[in-house]
Amino acid sequence: MVSHLSRRRPGFTLIELLVVIAIIAVLIALLLPAVQSAREAARRAQCTNNLKQIALAANNYESANLTFPGGSYSGTLFNPPHWSTYPENFSCFARMLGYFDQGAMYNAINWNLTSADIANVTICGVRVGSLVCPSDTQNESLPFPTTRASGGVTPGWSFNEVPGNFPAIAGLMQAFTSYAGNAGTFTFGFSNLMPPAVVQAYNGVIYNDSAVKIAMITDGTSNTFLFGEHSKGHLFLVDPAYAISDNSWQSGRWYDTLFATLYPVNLGVGNNQGFAAGTDPGYYYPTVAGSFHPGGANFAFCDGSVRFLKNSVSSWSFNAGNADRYGDALPDNTTYVTVPPAAPYIKSGAYLQHSLNGAPAQLGVYQQLSTRAGGEVVSSDSY
Repeated sequence: MVSHLSRRRPGFTLIELLVVIAIIAVLIALLLPAVQSAREAARRAQCTNNLKQIALAANNYESANLTFPGGSYSGTLFNPPHWSTYPENFSCFARMLGYFDQGAMYNAINWNLTSADIANVTICGVRVGSLVCPSDTQNESLPFPTTRASGGVTPGWSFNEVPGNFPAIAGLMQAFTSYAGNAGTFTFGFSNLMPPAVVQAYNGVIYNDSAVKIAMITDGTSNTFLFGEHSKGHLFLVDPAYAISDNSWQSGRWYDTLFATLYPVNLGVGNNQGFAAGTDPGYYYPTVAGSFHPGGANFAFCDGSVRFLKNSVSSWSFNAGNADRYGDALPDNTTYVTVPPAAPYIKSGAYLQHSLNGAPAQLGVYQQLSTRAGGEVVSSDSY
């Protein structure tokens, strides 16, 4: 007869249980980064595919129209109550809709007016999937404001400038993009407000009033940016007040759908600051290329290829004593001109600044890749 004392229930001691829990915790700690890395790899691959589709659309546009789409096309000047002659118009993405298989939306636009006219407000909220990077946080559509801000204008919302638009836009949405056209090395403005010397210094592929043919890209299509990542999520980190509207996909404003290589990739994120001491990044930051992919950002080149540039890519140097009227540091050896605004902007007291010489003495690889005809020789192993 077997004693009851010898009949032990199978089980674990407390020490064994703690060891098992510790092992599981270690495995989870090792597995989570791998899962996150795999997810980010998938998101980056999707972003790469998006840029390839955008570059393909732009090249098809160029084949049909004999020029790449302009960043915006200026009219004459402000003409209330419609903005049909306001010098901000539809973005390059809106003009390429027919090449994104979005012909119905293209046909719904009243091209006799502008993207800021109330007649075109309904297309603003349409989210085009290929224009959004899956890693770009805070890129969800936002509702238009229904009242004016206390200062008279809600930052960045063009519709606020036209009286009586608020009831019409109540409940409607604005969608955004994670990408932008390559405008070149410097910030930019409306060509019809700039002196000829400034307009001639524009050296990118897509900018206000541009009409760049593929034959004009003498640096080589494989060595010249066409589009780059332009993360909306980073804007909320640097300039949250205006970030609510920046990156509006249909807008041709330079801080919505254009980027420049004035400042480095992912400026202001992590350790990649780039600004001189005391510099306020708020004014120029919306033109900075960047992404939420670790270590850099994707760029589409004019030949349709997409490559990843690291934050550490060679860029030109800055001189803390060389600053514009906003206090932002400028590259070494840069000559800027202050341009008084034309009507109706005189009332705002704002001045526009642009480079006259177009190229400081020491361009980095990053700047060289943004010029279409600078004559630079760039090796593929330098970025």
